[in-house]
Amino acid sequence: NQQQQHVQAYSCTLDECFQLYTKEEQLAPDDAWKCPHCKQLQQGVVKMSLWTLPDILILHLKRFRQVGERRNKLTTFVHFPLAGLDMTPHMVSRGHSRRPDPAPPDFLYDLYAVCNHHGGMHGGHYTAFCRNSVDAQWYSYDDSSAEPVPEAEVCTRGAYILFYQRRNTIPLWSASSSLTGWSFF
Repeated sequence: NQQQQHVQAYSCTLDECFQLYTKEEQLAPDDAWKCPHCKQLQQGVVKMSLWTLPDILILHLKRFRQVGERRNKLTTFVHFPLAGLDMTPHMVSRGHSRRPDPAPPDFLYDLYAVCNHHGGMHGGHYTAFCRNSVDAQWYSYDDSSAEPVPEAEVCTRGAYILFYQRRNTIPLWSASSSLTGWSFF
């Protein structure tokens, strides 16, 4: 059906997802709040803001939508960067009038794994793409099989959960930590 093909063809970027997640929304009139100064009911605005970020950033893409009694799977192609995810534009400004250029390392992230969902609402299958920290090669994991996968095939319509690591931060549990001289003591 033509409408389903249009939905299947729709795509966006991870940056656009963050812009939608953090945009201001006007509250409904029945969610009005009483101003402590003028004592009048005011229609408010709510906005999600990011103040701090973890070393490991796990992003769960919304792949299911409730429509009345039915739940549908969303297959929007979300384009996400494998390296250099810049979170600077989505952070609360801390007294800076403009975004620093280039982005500080604290706000740059590199992808190291993707969980994929294949199938629909009543059945499906999970696979993963993971970047090996020793050889820097991407691998595809599907049940008991593991095989190299070209970097260009990591970003797919089935991406469900994205795992990013803050650039220049190597966790002690990483295989690459021993290669760079890190110690557990």
